[in-house]
Amino acid sequence: MNHAGGIARLMGDNALFMRVLARFRNEYRQAAAGIRTALGNGDTPLALRMVHTLKGAAGMIEAVPLRRAAQALEQILRHPDGNGGGKSSGTGDEWQRLARLEQALDRVLLELDAAAALVPPAPPQASSPARPVPIHDDTLQRLAALLDDGNGEAVDLVREAAGALAAQLGEQRYRQLADTIEAFDFDGALVLLAAWA
Repeated sequence: MNHAGGIARLMGDNALFMRVLARFRNEYRQAAAGIRTALGNGDTPLALRMVHTLKGAAGMIEAVPLRRAAQALEQILRHPDGNGGGKSSGTGDEWQRLARLEQALDRVLLELDAAAALVPPAPPQASSPARPVPIHDDTLQRLAALLDDGNGEAVDLVREAAGALAAQLGEQRYRQLADTIEAFDFDGALVLLAAWA
């Protein structure tokens, strides 16, 4: 992984990058197994969504080989006949590409596990109250722009503006939006915002 590139993507915020890595390590450990299950059940749309989300998360942490493996699998799931549509050719290419994705994901997780073992546990801290951020008409526009750019600052913004966003969107919608963003499903979050606009 390109740590320097990942930190640069997050505007030099090393602490945020560490949180992103920890979240990836926890949330994507079973991603390949989930994709394999979806494909085995013939649920290509679900497999495609999972691959697309993994590709975005891999891009966020600058895990380039994993992102490329996910992109290759995504491409063949979108265009199984190799020319933009139609039925699968039955060559098993998706399974070969999934195997490559699994290997790339395993390498990333091994690296993250090794790095986590070297970090001493953080001392417990008293939780500080969330600082309210006044919401303006452009807050949701800014959030949408960050999501569209794949910018990790969207994670910070949705947390910092929690109270104001919940007041504007409603608690249930805010929670759904925040959960989607914190899972790095930025495309899914954009879909939610568009639906609520």
